[in-house]
Amino acid sequence: MVTHLKNEIRKQILAKRNALSKDEIEKLSDKILERLLSHPKFPEAKIVAFYMTKGSEVDTKKMIERAIKEGKQVLVPVTGQKIAFYKFQSFDDLVQGKFGIMEPKSKDTPFEQCPDIIIVPGVTFGLCMHRLGYGKGYYDRYLSDCKAFRIGICFDFQIIDKLPVHENDQRMNCIITDKRTIQ
Repeated sequence: MVTHLKNEIRKQILAKRNALSKDEIEKLSDKILERLLSHPKFPEAKIVAFYMTKGSEVDTKKMIERAIKEGKQVLVPVTGQKIAFYKFQSFDDLVQGKFGIMEPKSKDTPFEQCPDIIIVPGVTFGLCMHRLGYGKGYYDRYLSDCKAFRIGICFDFQIIDKLPVHENDQRMNCIITDKRTIQ
């Protein structure tokens, strides 16, 4: 029953998100970037993990560029059996990986320690601070062992009041949208 409900929510939110134009995504992503930069945890973070944007997700490119400009070490994920984070070199050092998501071609060994902050994608987030991803559980498994400060980012319409939750679903510390920051 929970899985069926989660799939229905995913379908509805993705249809709405996929209807956004590239210009709308860029403008809303810029607003999210400004909110992220003004979050008190961001300036003090030395290591920040970002997801690589796919499709109509909040665009993280400017966020990554800004973090690098501020001297932060940036990590990005590689998805295999599980998710692992690697040092980001440059946007020229990316190749399409599993699920069509860009990932570093130059990867030595995964970064072992938890980042200070992890920017987490989601199809939708609830006011309960949980997220609904694409249903594979990669981020939930990673977050269960990592105590980084978790910031979920999404467009404001992706926030819903009640989200069905499973015992393995991991909570965010904060959710940032184009209109608000939820703590």
